[in-house]
Amino acid sequence: FGDAIIADFFLEKDPLFARMNLSDEEFDLYRQIYQQMQVKATTPDLVIYLQTPVETLLERVEQRNISYEQDIPKEYLTRLSDAYSEFFHAYDSSPLLIVNNEKINVLKSEEAVDLLINRIMQVQSRREFFNPIWD
Repeated sequence: FGDAIIADFFLEKDPLFARMNLSDEEFDLYRQIYQQMQVKATTPDLVIYLQTPVETLLERVEQRNISYEQDIPKEYLTRLSDAYSEFFHAYDSSPLLIVNNEKINVLKSEEAVDLLINRIMQVQSRREFFNPIWD
């Protein structure tokens, strides 16, 4: 076994944010630069998509109480959530675990972390779903 690297970012989804936040002109320039500069990043052994309803995202933003997050409009989160869903629906570069993150919060519960880690260790196919039962 090699060393595990855990990251909350991978290059393939970067254009998603660019498309949402740049004007058409800026995005065209971004795309040209992205294609020229794109490095061959290591393919992840597993990608985990924490799929969370927008209402739950808004509640968690409020609970976290980080000042720069408080003004994120619901419409933006809805567009972002839709873009992520579309992106991961087509994603096939590496194994993917889609987690229904509505009822669990790994930032608040050690039990939730353990549950998720246990499920990660069981992944055997290219695309799997995890819908944890949580009270």
